[in-house]
Amino acid sequence: MSATDLSCPICGTTLSMEHLLINADDRAAVLRLISFSTSIGASVGQYIRLFDPPKTRLTMRKQVRIVLQLLPDIERRAITHRGRDWAVPLAVWEAGIDQMLQARDAGRLDLPMKGHGYLYAILVALADKAEASVEAQSLATARSAAPRQDTVTVRGQPMPMGQALAQVYGGRDPALARLDAEAGTAAPMPDAVRAKLAALKNSGAKPSC
Repeated sequence: MSATDLSCPICGTTLSMEHLLINADDRAAVLRLISFSTSIGASVGQYIRLFDPPKTRLTMRKQVRIVLQLLPDIERRAITHRGRDWAVPLAVWEAGIDQMLQARDAGRLDLPMKGHGYLYAILVALADKAEASVEAQSLATARSAAPRQDTVTVRGQPMPMGQALAQVYGGRDPALARLDAEAGTAAPMPDAVRAKLAALKNSGAKPSC
């Protein structure tokens, strides 16, 4: 290896300065990728290895082509799948690629890969799980912030306190409804007592205790 040769830190491929400078667009694509973080660059570098033909490696141009296919979605942190956009942060990209590498190690991948459908399906599953978690947290927060409504049981049916009062008292003030109910169940005044009170009223005398 000459002093002008370099070794790729990801795949170990020997690169000359001519390789790195031969195409400005290719070089710009790689620089755009690693500008986000070295970890996402490393993850994509490992992902590209899944496209290697048997017993050989992709050419540099083909590797850059895969980078260019992924780069727009990596840059916008989202993918379009199943007719909608899904938010895919860089951490989710890395997690999705890691799942594919684990599947490769377990012998569950049909290699070499021909496209990005499998990766995008994983990314959608991870994004959907993240959305569900956020929605559940928002719902829990809303429930904890909502005013508490005590419930009572009326004729065997649990219901909020306000609804129960309206049903039992017909929307009337409970205190007035209770007085009316007590008056309705009070014993009637005897005729003799009523007559005595009437006589005292007519004579102007006060009733004695």
